[in-house]
Amino acid sequence: MNFTSRFLKGNWLKRATIYVSHPERLKNIVPFLRNYVSKKGLLKVKDDLVCMKNYLLDISRKNYKDYNGKKLLLIVGVVIYVITPVDLLPDMIPTGLIDDVSIVLWALKQVSDELTNYRTWKEGAPEDTQPVD
Repeated sequence: MNFTSRFLKGNWLKRATIYVSHPERLKNIVPFLRNYVSKKGLLKVKDDLVCMKNYLLDISRKNYKDYNGKKLLLIVGVVIYVITPVDLLPDMIPTGLIDDVSIVLWALKQVSDELTNYRTWKEGAPEDTQPVD
């Protein structure tokens, strides 16, 4: 089963455009991502999902402005996919996170430079831009 092609054929990116066109709305999906990250079975991608959460928070707060809009769209699409309980494999079944992890790993390859730029910016950012969790 090719999860990435199914993801790309779905409406995830279309749904993401609503958030990307109004970055202040990004903060609305962050609590769902924060809860999602606490799930067991995400060890491989947990740190990257936390980075995505912080990335979205900093964009929504207008702290981080040097982002790539296309890569933001992909990150938001992936976040919407993973936080939505109804996806290719429902998260309630024992193997339900396989599709989520597959999509996240694929997306990380697509946006690795974007998240690297963000992490570099974050290291030099003032303390008042650090996320509060």
